[in-house]
Amino acid sequence: MSPDLLPALRPLIAATRSPLSEYSLANLLLFRERHAYRFHETPIPHVRGITYDGEHHALPLAPLDAAACALLLGEADCIGPLGDEAPGLADAFGLRCDWRDADSDYVYDTDRMAVLAGAKAKRAQARAFEREQRPQARRLDASTVTLAEAVLEGWRGDVGRSDDDTDCHECREALRLRDVLGLEGLVVTISGDPVAFLLSGPAADGSRIVHFAKGRRAFSAAYPWMFARHAAAIGRGRINFEQDLGRPGFAQAKRAFAPVARLRKYRLRAK
Repeated sequence: MSPDLLPALRPLIAATRSPLSEYSLANLLLFRERHAYRFHETPIPHVRGITYDGEHHALPLAPLDAAACALLLGEADCIGPLGDEAPGLADAFGLRCDWRDADSDYVYDTDRMAVLAGAKAKRAQARAFEREQRPQARRLDASTVTLAEAVLEGWRGDVGRSDDDTDCHECREALRLRDVLGLEGLVVTISGDPVAFLLSGPAADGSRIVHFAKGRRAFSAAYPWMFARHAAAIGRGRINFEQDLGRPGFAQAKRAFAPVARLRKYRLRAK
């Protein structure tokens, strides 16, 4: 998987119309090493990789039929992730279908996120942050990318972990390739000093995916304020904050923003 493949992948991903976060140029390219992603054109266009829980999977980028499923499952443990169409495909092709709660994406209405509706504690944090810190939201572009990079390095120091134990490497590349990948975002500053930033990109179904959100530990209330500002800028629609990876802290944080849906990610496998 390399940037050279983006022109070929772009229309294939768009044609899936999938709301799942894996169906995005950013996730397939930026996490290519972590998941050992490789693009294949036969038997149908698909990406092979390794899931977080260690399964070899085939992510289809074209409609599936029984013959394609048989060939893909000859090379992989499962086919997926797939959306709500998966149980019907399993019945039609004589396959098993399962899913893991840790993989499910958290989805929010932008109108509700913009005012932090249903998230009373987060709304209070954001209001206090605005009142006490007088933050500014600046568009993440060529003139502010160095501010985002400074936040990332500060965040890395705050968490005290190596690049291998974080997504710092992928985030640095996202900042560098943001225009190529269609990523947009904002940087939060206080008196000119950067304290947080986020990057989001398009999903195949037209919604937005928040790929990265980083903030300095001393300004944790910047997160709800930043999410609300970004949602307001997006306008009407939905925003995907991806999965929680089975980590209780991630799950608690994502639930605190009152998601309107959890998107199951199904896997097809031989019986």
